[in-house]
Amino acid sequence: MALVSEFLGQLTLSYGGEAEPKFPTVVPARDFDPARDAARIDTAIKTKGVDEQTIIDILTRRSCEQRKEIAFEYERYAKKDLVVALKGALSGSLEALMLGLMKSTAEYDASELKASMKGLGTDEETLIEIVCSRSNEEMMVIKRVYKDMFKKELEKDVAGDTSGNFAKLLLALVEVSPGSGGLDCSGSRSLQVCSCLYEAGVKRKGTDVATWISIMSQRSVPHLQKVFERYKSYSPYDMKESIRKEVKGDLEKSFLTLVECFENKQLYFANRLSEAMKSKGAKEKVVTRIMVSRCEVDLMRIRTEFKRQHKRSLYQTIAEHTKGDYQKALLSLCGGDD
Repeated sequence: MALVSEFLGQLTLSYGGEAEPKFPTVVPARDFDPARDAARIDTAIKTKGVDEQTIIDILTRRSCEQRKEIAFEYERYAKKDLVVALKGALSGSLEALMLGLMKSTAEYDASELKASMKGLGTDEETLIEIVCSRSNEEMMVIKRVYKDMFKKELEKDVAGDTSGNFAKLLLALVEVSPGSGGLDCSGSRSLQVCSCLYEAGVKRKGTDVATWISIMSQRSVPHLQKVFERYKSYSPYDMKESIRKEVKGDLEKSFLTLVECFENKQLYFANRLSEAMKSKGAKEKVVTRIMVSRCEVDLMRIRTEFKRQHKRSLYQTIAEHTKGDYQKALLSLCGGDD
């Protein structure tokens, strides 16, 4: 382990400041008039039985910044908070989706993380999905927003709600600092990291989990992609097969999520959506979280991966497995059929 630590300490950091390209389905509306939108929403809320369609049409086709402008104008016009008004007018999955849209992506992630650690028991699935799929830059923003919203450090809440190697991995991913872009694994370096992964896992009896955490928590996507491609030259199994053989439970799910996101993050989310809508009734919480959190990030690419992998469009799948106003809102966020 000392040799591995020494080797890891010699690797240079890179990709610290590069933003990931965006492929949103929700973009700023043209001819935007926040005062007009606020008045329309007020009328829709006051209509007998509530005009959900108007609320959906406006809030699912405006950017986050535009929604915040609408909320400002609504409070001026209606003399009440828009979020409070939406809570009173809507219910169930549609309410959860609309309230999610009233937050920025980082605010929404922070609130979902908080909810996953609230009360007795932990929603490990949500923790794993968010912590293991966000970039260093996104995680730094989430941590800042989390502290602003809840007056607590995200790291402390994660440490208090998880344990063992699962906690160590999550904390390594959460405790990022500015400029910590990842390992420089180009050329021979990637082969050395492959060797470290193999010798810490499949090659030995028992897994040196600390080494796996040290390598995978660095999160330089281009470099770790090279590592996983070359890993099979060292091991009879690919990285995901090695993980399944070496660790179990939440730690296994976390490592698998990391590898899947390094290899193709949009395919990971496409598969999550497909899995959530396989049964007769969709797992609406999962579907809502992905659609809300990715609609202004990369949902267009997720749509493409969904069609390629599952031979049918995300739009058609949503239409088949959801219903009512919730379905209408999801289809609007989806942004079209493929």
